[in-house]
Amino acid sequence: MNGTGIAAVLFDMDGTLFDSERIWDVSLADLAHRLGGELSAAARQRVVGTNLLHTVRIVREDLGAEADDERSAAWLLERTRELFAAGVPWRPGARALLESVRSRGIPTALVTTSYRALVDVTLAQIPAGTFEFTVTGDEVERHKPHPEPYLTAAEALGVEPGDSVAIEDSPNGIRSAVRAGCLTVAVPEDPRTLADPSGAIVLALGEVTVDGLAALLRSRRRRGEPEGVPA
Repeated sequence: MNGTGIAAVLFDMDGTLFDSERIWDVSLADLAHRLGGELSAAARQRVVGTNLLHTVRIVREDLGAEADDERSAAWLLERTRELFAAGVPWRPGARALLESVRSRGIPTALVTTSYRALVDVTLAQIPAGTFEFTVTGDEVERHKPHPEPYLTAAEALGVEPGDSVAIEDSPNGIRSAVRAGCLTVAVPEDPRTLADPSGAIVLALGEVTVDGLAALLRSRRRRGEPEGVPA
């Protein structure tokens, strides 16, 4: 163990570490225009944290359009990849937190619903080896909110989910991490969008520190809270 009591920190990508939701705003608007309409604000909110096929299904149903979801998903993936390649900005405080975690010798993993094509473009923009392991949306059978993505990351790192911390921002991601048994910290850009934190601790991203995470994990252990819930 690294002296903090934290076995690993498991990070979500879109909207947590990187301010990529604004990039998705553009690609989703482009897809909606391609399908002949304009995406509603409610539908845009529903796609946050969902897998690609579910996303295009929500868009199609919101517009009342007729389209092949597989073809739409392929188009959306390529359009978003092009936008990501131009540069994905960090969320304020995210880079400092990640560097602090790494400097303390805590293993890290990236656990995202985004596909490998988008993850690789993003990882190419940060130092190699930042994450020991990555879990992407096209490499698991069951996506968030199922616990499989976080369980997969913990197993790959050789740690117990209950000894790990997950950093998330979306309802689906939070449910996934909580169900896996991780201590889950939610860092949404606007906490008002998170009506039900579902067992997560809600903090501003800039307030999250390694020592603070370690204290939260120790507190949970003292209280003897159950780790994980049925999927």
